[in-house]
Amino acid sequence: MATDFFSQQDLARRNTRILISLFTLAVALLLLLTNALVLVGLGLVDLQRIDNPATLAQNLPWSAVLVTSISVIIAVGIAVLLKWQQLKGGGKVVATSLGGQRIDTASSDPLERRLLNVVEEMAIAANVPVPPVYLLPEKGINAFAAGYSPADAVIGVTRGCVEQLNRDELQGVIAHEFSHILNGDMRMNIRMIAILNGILFLGHIGYFMLRSGSTSSRRIGRSSGSRKNKNGGGLLAIALGLVVIGYLGSFFGNLIKAAVSRQREYLADASAVQFSRNPRGIAGALKRIGSHSAGTRISNRNADENSHLFFGEAISRWASIFSTHPPLAKRIKRLEPQWNGKFPSPISQVDAAAEVDTSRPDHTAEPEKAQPDNQKMMQAVAALPLLLIQHSRQPLQAQAIVCTLLLQNPGVEAEQIKLIKEQGSLELLQHVDQLIDAVQRLRLPLQVQLLQRTIPALKQLSHQQFAQFEQLIQALIAADQQLSLPEWIVTQFIEHTVASHFTPKPQIRGSRQTEFTAVQIPVLTLLAAVADAAGDPVSCQQAWLAGLTSLGLAENTPRPVSQLTTLTTHLNDLLGAAPLLKQQIWRAILAAVAADKLETDNEQALLVALALLLEMPWQPGTATD
Repeated sequence: MATDFFSQQDLARRNTRILISLFTLAVALLLLLTNALVLVGLGLVDLQRIDNPATLAQNLPWSAVLVTSISVIIAVGIAVLLKWQQLKGGGKVVATSLGGQRIDTASSDPLERRLLNVVEEMAIAANVPVPPVYLLPEKGINAFAAGYSPADAVIGVTRGCVEQLNRDELQGVIAHEFSHILNGDMRMNIRMIAILNGILFLGHIGYFMLRSGSTSSRRIGRSSGSRKNKNGGGLLAIALGLVVIGYLGSFFGNLIKAAVSRQREYLADASAVQFSRNPRGIAGALKRIGSHSAGTRISNRNADENSHLFFGEAISRWASIFSTHPPLAKRIKRLEPQWNGKFPSPISQVDAAAEVDTSRPDHTAEPEKAQPDNQKMMQAVAALPLLLIQHSRQPLQAQAIVCTLLLQNPGVEAEQIKLIKEQGSLELLQHVDQLIDAVQRLRLPLQVQLLQRTIPALKQLSHQQFAQFEQLIQALIAADQQLSLPEWIVTQFIEHTVASHFTPKPQIRGSRQTEFTAVQIPVLTLLAAVADAAGDPVSCQQAWLAGLTSLGLAENTPRPVSQLTTLTTHLNDLLGAAPLLKQQIWRAILAAVAADKLETDNEQALLVALALLLEMPWQPGTATD
């Protein structure tokens, strides 16, 4: 059965609430234990004098309890906030903390080129921004997706993964990671890192006190005051107790992580089969792991706190209840019920060059060589001219492609060319001259796909280079004092997927609305924009009425004036809507597009853009399915 990504996003959001509830319970338990430890360790409560538990509350020094409780809550809160601040940079912060090195988008290394091609193909097929790819210096076969949103996502892959897996197997692993992106797991996983850091923080305090106490105790031992000896011993007892509490925190933290993560891995495996349309890929990768000496192990010191992000079990666990992933054999059996339990013979390294057709300038696999179920996706990916694909991978040429997409009005083209020369560079202008004919021959939907491909290369610009490029974009758009659909798509793509990379900040999202009535005006404005893209007045009216019918609204519902300048604000209002509400909205959009049984180029391009900007889990080609 096909995965309903909207429902899975809703489940991921509910799992986040469960995670926060479990965290609250864990902190409450740690609070209780820490209070008991402090009261007994400092001698504030004499247990021998308390013979009746009913009088315990009366004999407690509540001022000390209050101070201890507030201190623990503040300490845990600071630990969570510090980790949250550290992770504010999103997926790239996680990747670098695990030792990942970003792969240059123009890399010609056969292993890296094959990996980049696979990630690019899956991103285009999933209609999400093409993410940067990081290579981890690890022998184990593993991978992860990390980030707060699809626009912020990165893919991390180990050296063992790219060396040991063939193309189909590698695609299965990458499809699994894209399933996590579409299922809404990434945000929950990053929150889990910050939350669990708070639970473990008390143990870190205990270790610090023990190290400090070992020095202090020697000084106290040389002093003559028995009172100092008593207090020093009490503090060391508290420190040791905090270490024990830290272990308990680790115990509960790992239980929480395992409980939330394990079932999502089964789902991502199943979604990967649906998503890649190649059932043999991910099963083959799991079998390859079974025969690989390093398995899926990650040796980096930060592997434990990030273990739930990975494709396979990143660290060894002494008990299966703490495993963040299901057993390997069970995962394979779910994908291939007839599997005989045997793993393939280990290999030294896959021949990536043999899987890449070097006669093609971009080194991508040819569509006819893909698996039958996968040919449709490969053909869609191969629709762009190879020259443009190559240039989209270079930062300067990627800028040139974006500029050519904005040269749509012959009346101001000369002025725009002058702007490129003055605000850009002569070299940039030369690339624009080289590419303009090829880019402008593309239909608008393919221009949007080309724009998607430029995202990783644009993220390789320096902060200063991107700031200058952003100013140039605004100047090119302002040249004709109008905002066309292609110009609007370019500005929104750059703002949503690239600008946030250089200035990490919380995305401006509307409140977590679950009811349609709360977002009716933004939805109707969006529907009006989609209806206008249908072309002639009759088709526009058909599209509008079809959308209203899907939403259960009357045909005489007032139709707002559709303006691209105001559409951006309404998109922000809808971006944070609950997944199931988004699904209702998206069905209405698709119904509007399908009303006249003919998709215009504007409709196709707008669908792709809206799905990406609203983070809708929708694959192009399924609009009328």
